Amino acid sequence: MARLTTVVLLFFVMPGLLPAQLMTRLLPETNQAFDDYIKGAEAKLEWQAHVAIDKPGVTLVPGATPPTVEVKGAIIHDWRAAILAPGAPSDAVMNKLLAVLQSYDDYPRLYAPRITRSKIYSHEGNLWRVFLQLYKKKLFTANLATEYEIEYRPLGPGRWAILSHSTKVAEVDRGRELPVGQDHGFLWRLNAYWLLEQRPEGVYIECRAISMSRDVPTGLGWAMKPMVTSVPRESLRDTLEDTVQALR
Repeated sequence: MARLTTVVLLFFVMPGLLPAQLMTRLLPETNQAFDDYIKGAEAKLEWQAHVAIDKPGVTLVPGATPPTVEVKGAIIHDWRAAILAPGAPSDAVMNKLLAVLQSYDDYPRLYAPRITRSKIYSHEGNLWRVFLQLYKKKLFTANLATEYEIEYRPLGPGRWAILSHSTKVAEVDRGRELPVGQDHGFLWRLNAYWLLEQRPEGVYIECRAISMSRDVPTGLGWAMKPMVTSVPRESLRDTLEDTVQALR
């Protein structure tokens, strides 16, 4: 009963605490820890399917063991998800999927409400630079102005890889961008690695998302950590579901 009372009080007290007490800062050594993690992860990329799909919908598995790693002042989240987009195995289906993924200007419609604004900065061949404004509400509301460098890499007939690296993540507070790394720490970095593969039963879509958010404030771990660690999984699942829906 005491814990339940505390949870109820948090819902009323947290909004008042959020603007000041929960602000934090991304440390240089924390940023370097993410870079080191990514370097190790990318060194092991072999662009093969890792998720066995035995039921409809999205299948989520850890991208590494363990899927969450605590570093100084932050948590690195590493999850992998896959889904099968049913359809005849043809170039037309793969081309349509690539067109959906590359229609960045249309992301606010395709991925609503999680993406509210988008813009293509540049596009040269298989290289893209894009802006996406992300929105997430779960206990707290996060608005994030993010930028990415994205490479589409052909792997052979009917197979593609996509590498997406965040180059900027800035929290938006009341219409104003906060300094990068001086915010509430909802999201500090986000990389994604996609595998697209034609199969007899349809197109296999796999995405591994590696992100970093702040650690949980002292004393609030039991209340906030389940939320903090669930958001990356939910966002990844929703992204794949919306991608397949856009194909239809």
